[in-house]
Amino acid sequence: MDFTTLDRAAGNILALLIFYHKQIFKSDHGITGVQTAQYRLLGLLKKEGTLSMTALGSRLYISKPYMTSLVDSLIKEGYVERLPDTKDRRVINISVTETGIEHLREAHRLFKDGIMKLLADLDEDDLNNLCSSSEVVNSILGKIR
Repeated sequence: MDFTTLDRAAGNILALLIFYHKQIFKSDHGITGVQTAQYRLLGLLKKEGTLSMTALGSRLYISKPYMTSLVDSLIKEGYVERLPDTKDRRVINISVTETGIEHLREAHRLFKDGIMKLLADLDEDDLNNLCSSSEVVNSILGKIR
């Protein structure tokens, strides 16, 4: 494998992440770091189903104390619920509620609207190139486990 190509690919993905955080999850849009973590947690639960607190923290790279605080805030909003594990009563599982799924859908719509506003000034050729390129990127990144 060519190191230069690997280095370029990593740099391009990093640039996308920086764009993502600067333009989509920016504070003047009213999105805080806590909300970003909430959306990540809700999205993971929606995709994976019920998970233990330990599994959630591990997958999201969130410390146990912060995970407890985050889950407590989501429970207060009615977005997730704690469920006892049927096999091990010491384990507490977290599951997204229907309210949480609806909140995630609404957030997705708002983020998509914001992205559409960012892209609205691009000409048709740039939009078509962006669509094609992002479909290829999504396809390739979908191969990574």
